[in-house]
Amino acid sequence: MTMEIRILNQRDAENYWQLRKEALKQDPSAFGETYSEATSYDDPVERVTETINKEHEHIFGAIIDGQLLGIATLSLGTTFKTEHRGYIGSVYVSPKARGNGAGKAIIQAIIDWSKVHDVNKLDLGVFVNNEPAFELYKKMGFDLIGIDKSSVKDESGTFLDEYLMTYLL
Repeated sequence: MTMEIRILNQRDAENYWQLRKEALKQDPSAFGETYSEATSYDDPVERVTETINKEHEHIFGAIIDGQLLGIATLSLGTTFKTEHRGYIGSVYVSPKARGNGAGKAIIQAIIDWSKVHDVNKLDLGVFVNNEPAFELYKKMGFDLIGIDKSSVKDESGTFLDEYLMTYLL
C-alpha cells in the first residue's frame, strides 16, 4: 500500500466529489450538510473547484494506491484577528481505507502545514456519536474545550451534540 497526503487541486475535483457523496451517504450524521443539499447544485464539481481555488481553504487528501480515499478541509481565518486560526472540517475516510492510518496522516499533515504557515490554533468539532474520531483527536493532542448542545439536527429531526476541540501549535 502506498499513501500520499497532499493538498488537492482542480484536477482532483471530480474524485473529491465522488468521495464526498460517499461520505454523505455512508455517515450522514457526521456532516452539517445532507446528501440532498450537496447534490442540489447545478454543477457540484464546479462548486468543489471553487472551494479548491479559495485562498483560505485547503482540502487535504489521502491518496492510497492511486485512489482518493480520505479528505479533510482546513479553513483559515480571513481577518487580522482570526488569521492565526484554522478550522478542520469535513473529515472523512472511506471504509475501504479505515484502520490504515489515513485519518491520522491527514490530520498530522494539517498540523505540519499549519506550523509552517503561521497558524497557531486549530479547532474542530466532532459529533458525540463519533467516538473513534474523538479518540483519534485526543491521542493527537487536541483538547476538549466544550460541548455544543444541539449543534445540528439530523434528517430524522434528532438533535446532535458536538464536542468542540482545539490544538495549540
